[in-house]
Amino acid sequence: MARLAGVSVPAASRALNGGVRGKQSGSPELRSRVEEAARTLGYSVSPAAQTIKGGRANTVAFIVGDIDDFGSATMISGVMHAAEERGVSVAVRTTRDDSAREIELLIQLRGERHLAVVMATSRTTDVAREAAVREQLRVLNDHGARIVVIGDNDLGFPTVTVDNRHAARLLAEGLADAGNRRFAIVSGPAIEVTALERVGGFIEGLQDRGITVDDRDVVHTEFSRDGGYRAADLLQDRLGEFDVIAAMSDAMAVGVIARLRELGVSTPDDIEVTGFDHVPMLGDVLPGFSTVEVPLERFGGAALELVLDDDADPEAAVALTATPILHGLALEPR
Repeated sequence: MARLAGVSVPAASRALNGGVRGKQSGSPELRSRVEEAARTLGYSVSPAAQTIKGGRANTVAFIVGDIDDFGSATMISGVMHAAEERGVSVAVRTTRDDSAREIELLIQLRGERHLAVVMATSRTTDVAREAAVREQLRVLNDHGARIVVIGDNDLGFPTVTVDNRHAARLLAEGLADAGNRRFAIVSGPAIEVTALERVGGFIEGLQDRGITVDDRDVVHTEFSRDGGYRAADLLQDRLGEFDVIAAMSDAMAVGVIARLRELGVSTPDDIEVTGFDHVPMLGDVLPGFSTVEVPLERFGGAALELVLDDDADPEAAVALTATPILHGLALEPR
């Protein structure tokens, strides 16, 4: 086939099998010649042969906490699109937000021989849990798998992050500048780094405007619709004290709104409910909804660049930008 295409064997292999640049390996003209030669000879790529040859599957393991979560689903979509461009497959695993299962999955991955492992689970302030995850990732790395972690962490591997804290701060400032003074905040578990970063940034933004939030007005439940519903239930005796209930995820915002409606509280007329992540359908049904747009789908491409490109920095940290959206309009970055 290489002879028919007029190229070297390595060049033909990279053009068909992807190489580190996926479908961009080689010039368009070279790839066209190789693909035409392959069609003429009836050749097709064999994933099994690739695995035998390299001793490693042509796959990336992508680990999320909850496969039904909007954020996880969007990241899965992004990593699959990026993987397809590079000619690799994605094996999705879910921890179900269970720390013991997280460790079990990492141990199981040793025998699957993936090219890379991308961790997109919530990192925590639990020192023992993080140390256990770090150790398992080191073993996988020592066995030849490249590692990248999505989200703020201290695990010591290449990382893709987003500026949760800064974006939350800007959203809080915008809401205060719009005339709101009384806030409740609902967020994910207090042990999760993302929950703490978002709440911390939001409180800082309010403090910049001379507004304080009482500790009892910050409710930590699950990062889910049910978690938001439960948080609103916990606040129901004091709903008249708030102008805004700021949910630190759009899924939580949905749960808050559902419970408020059951209680006869209109949103946003009686209480404004805000979110974080930017689920497109919420903007469709709630014009003027305030949230933060997190580039969830871009995490996949950024993560694969860090683990599949030969020239990637082994200590790299890619920081993506989140965009606050106030009453349906994106705020100018600053």
